[in-house]
Amino acid sequence: MARRGGRTPTTDGRGRRVRPGGGTDRAAPDRVAPERAASDRAASDLAASDRSGAARADTGRTRESGRSRANGAPGGTVADRAPARPAAAERARRIREERAARRDRLRPEKRDGPPRRNDLRFKLRRRIALAVAVLAVLVALGGGFWAVLLYTGVAEVEQVEVTGTLAVPRDSVLAAAAVETGVPLATVDTGAVAQRVAQLPGVGTVQVSRGWPHTVAIEVTERRAVALARTPQGVTLVDATGVAYQPAPEVPPTLPMFGFGAVGPDDPATRAALAVLAALPEDLRARVTTVDVDSPATEPTVRLGLGDRQVRFGSTDRAAQKVAVLVPLLTQDGTVFDVSSPDLPTITR
Repeated sequence: MARRGGRTPTTDGRGRRVRPGGGTDRAAPDRVAPERAASDRAASDLAASDRSGAARADTGRTRESGRSRANGAPGGTVADRAPARPAAAERARRIREERAARRDRLRPEKRDGPPRRNDLRFKLRRRIALAVAVLAVLVALGGGFWAVLLYTGVAEVEQVEVTGTLAVPRDSVLAAAAVETGVPLATVDTGAVAQRVAQLPGVGTVQVSRGWPHTVAIEVTERRAVALARTPQGVTLVDATGVAYQPAPEVPPTLPMFGFGAVGPDDPATRAALAVLAALPEDLRARVTTVDVDSPATEPTVRLGLGDRQVRFGSTDRAAQKVAVLVPLLTQDGTVFDVSSPDLPTITR
């Protein structure tokens, strides 16, 4: 094979074309510049092609690694499986999650049923409406029951019972009560009946009640006499409140006789005498025959008569101490026992 000879250079060192006969072509640089630009573009295209091939190779390796992990082959990292998100996107995601969690905390708990059932005001209105409905039902039932008692005749007055009477006649109580039989028991005015019975002289307190379905019950507490008083009507019984309520029987009971005339609940002498009698022990009170009161307008002083003996009790102050001194003092001989000053009691023989 024939060997080719060496090529004759067509350009000099400055990029100018050399003519075959010698010399240079000064217009060569104008033709060399486009050729150099084309060469540069080719080199750039080649580099881009290399990068694209490398990217495809990396993608292939990634897919191969994924298939290897799916098949159980080792290899690969978390960064290979899920590329990291940009920092701004990750921060936005966290903000959205925090806001959603805050809204969930502030939102009322959801339950089955209408949303208004979780409203406190709705619950309160519902309870009030329920209470009103129940009250209306009860009123209707009560009205119906009352109508039955009034107009059907199933609960009419058939008898009047009186208890607690000893000195006051039962017939007097029934007459004062004036309760009609055959009328509806519900229409009986128990307060008015009690007021009428309380006007009887020997009655202290009265309680009137209905005994369903046909009875009116009257319970009387009689006055109990604790003393006697001489009044224009004669000897009168006096109770513990100072009321001279009725004439004493022909044979008066053994009670202390008040020696003053004006007897009443508001009389100072009556109140002082009753206070001293109440402070005495029962056995000593039974021995008292008379009670006199001096200076009732200023400071009442009480004198007690025990037959042929006399006790100067004084005022009602320190009554308990005076009684404590008087009881042993009466065991001694004497006619006048002065305990008006319990610290210095005296006996006159």
